[in-house]
Amino acid sequence: MKIFPVQSLLINEFDKVKAIVEESCAGPGGQALAKTMNPGSSFEDILKTLSETEEFRKIISNSESLRIETYPDLTQELKLLNIRNSVLTATQFLQIRKIAELMKTLLNFFKGAIERYPVLAKIVSELTFENIIIEEIQKVLDESGIVRSNASPALASFRKQIARKRIEADQLYNSLINKYRKNGWITDNEESWRNGRRVISIYTEHKRSAKGIIHDISATGKTCYVEPDEAIPVNNMVFELEDEEKQEIYNILKSLTDALRKHKETILLYVGHVSHFDFVAARANVALQMNASLPFLVNKPQIDLRNAKHPLLYIYNKLTGKPTIPFSLKLDASNRILVISGPNAGGKTVCMKTTGLLQMLLQSGMLVTADENSTFGFFKNLLVDIGDSQSLEFELSTYSSRLKHMKVFLQKADAATLFLIDEFGTGTDPNLGGALAEAILEELNYRKAFGIITTHYMNLKVMADRTPGIINGSMTFDTKKLAPLYQLDVGKPGSSYTFVVAERSGIPFHVIRKAKSRVKKNSLQLEQTLNKLEHEKSELNKLLLAAVEKEKELKQLTEKYKQNISTQEKHRTENDERLKQKELRMVTQMETQLQRFIRDWKSAKNKKEVLTKYELQFGNRKKELTAKEQQKEASLLKYNQLKIKKGSKVRLRNGRVTGIVEAVKDDKVHVRFGNVKSITELSNLVYLEEEN
Repeated sequence: MKIFPVQSLLINEFDKVKAIVEESCAGPGGQALAKTMNPGSSFEDILKTLSETEEFRKIISNSESLRIETYPDLTQELKLLNIRNSVLTATQFLQIRKIAELMKTLLNFFKGAIERYPVLAKIVSELTFENIIIEEIQKVLDESGIVRSNASPALASFRKQIARKRIEADQLYNSLINKYRKNGWITDNEESWRNGRRVISIYTEHKRSAKGIIHDISATGKTCYVEPDEAIPVNNMVFELEDEEKQEIYNILKSLTDALRKHKETILLYVGHVSHFDFVAARANVALQMNASLPFLVNKPQIDLRNAKHPLLYIYNKLTGKPTIPFSLKLDASNRILVISGPNAGGKTVCMKTTGLLQMLLQSGMLVTADENSTFGFFKNLLVDIGDSQSLEFELSTYSSRLKHMKVFLQKADAATLFLIDEFGTGTDPNLGGALAEAILEELNYRKAFGIITTHYMNLKVMADRTPGIINGSMTFDTKKLAPLYQLDVGKPGSSYTFVVAERSGIPFHVIRKAKSRVKKNSLQLEQTLNKLEHEKSELNKLLLAAVEKEKELKQLTEKYKQNISTQEKHRTENDERLKQKELRMVTQMETQLQRFIRDWKSAKNKKEVLTKYELQFGNRKKELTAKEQQKEASLLKYNQLKIKKGSKVRLRNGRVTGIVEAVKDDKVHVRFGNVKSITELSNLVYLEEEN
């Protein structure tokens, strides 16, 4: 994305977000990338960068094990590896190992997360980890960066000899200190080091008595530091061995440097990958800090913001506990340019800057402070005229500077351009400035550019109302409290509330009355009309909200009624089916019994015995059915006694109409079926469960 001019209030805010991302990086590589973050010009690259940020945001949100820890800058180390016979220090090797270990962590994580985070995993999918880098360093250095004694046989030998000589020196110095103490020569400090040599502190007056080399005298002159003659040979031996140890360590580190020099390209690759993932993680962390989302992105100019918030304002308000009022805005091929009007300090500029800043952040690979259902288009140019453009260097007034900006706008504007102009047309004679602003706006509209302007000029509001491609918008104002509401209302122009705000600010009423008398009648009437429309709109919104609530309540009742009807129909169908099945079973049983009776009757010689047999069977069956029915009736009565009370829903056992119980007296129940009251036995009713 090409941005003009290179400096503006909007660019300053973008740089502030960049600074937050830079602070969120764990190391210098990511910080360097954050400093170079700018809106991209390739739609495919922007999609990839956004996907990386979103996937890392999920990694953090899902509390995954991956963390980008603090890592060093290897610029100097990589330069040294390019220089023949150069030698790295132990600290520098530890820094290289840190980068290699971080790279190993990244590779191991994404190796098992290809399906969950495919975009990030693809970055390292073809990378093979060279474990030999870590192994070579660990052979030579311990975790603290000390060269291991087993790094070479010579180093091990030197250190053993040094240890023995130091023990010998300790014994000798202990003996000498005891001797000096008995002689009263020694001070309270006893021994220390001077010029790299081990010395004993004695009083100056005894310096000739204690034979040795005087390495230093205190500032007061009362103490001198002597290396006794007896200790010089052993100290010299330790000193020589330590020099040989240092030389051997140098040789070991040189060999290690030569070994790693073969892998300098791999190390450089690791630095690049770690820095890249650090930068991605920083963008994801800032997204979480801003409660940002990934919206839809289309490869054409378009703006469809839903519940958008200015990211810096959101962060500030979050810290201070204040709410950030969101706004929604849609610009497309039919309505490309929005003219925002309304009172000063009402939020016009904030809405405009939010739109531009979010577009810049999105095309830089950042998630945005807008609803995830928002849709962002793709713009190739961003033209900005926000803030005081006065130039002392070129002796330009604010208006002259803005005209130079407009010249560039008219040269660069096209269908892939987003322009933002604050207080359009101001800085000169209102009538002439308004006319020129109208002509420029007409040209920008002709070029199919997208844009947002803020203005108080009435002619621009009228133009937006009658020109295809341009729409009005206003910042709402509470006429009762005389305070802005910071809400964007797209579709109508807004009043500047000049006299209302003046009155609220304490301007004497007689001054305001004089001002009103000097305003053209038409302008004042239009201003009053806008004020009235704003008030009427506020009242209409209240009525609309009430109507929406009523409609919602009616919809809920309708749904509940439909559910009740559906449930009753279902129960009725189930009961009918059960009755049919019962009747079918009874008919089948009767048919079987009849066939058996006919068969027995034909084959029997004594017909009377057959009649007696079947009379007995039917009698026993009748008794069984009567007993079951009585048991069922008793159970139903007991159930109804527990359940049925005043207010219960019931129906007659042989009916389908639902009624409400009004009273229960003994086993008599008073039920209202619609407008009909009835008194029936408790056992004649069926209790209906309440629908949820």
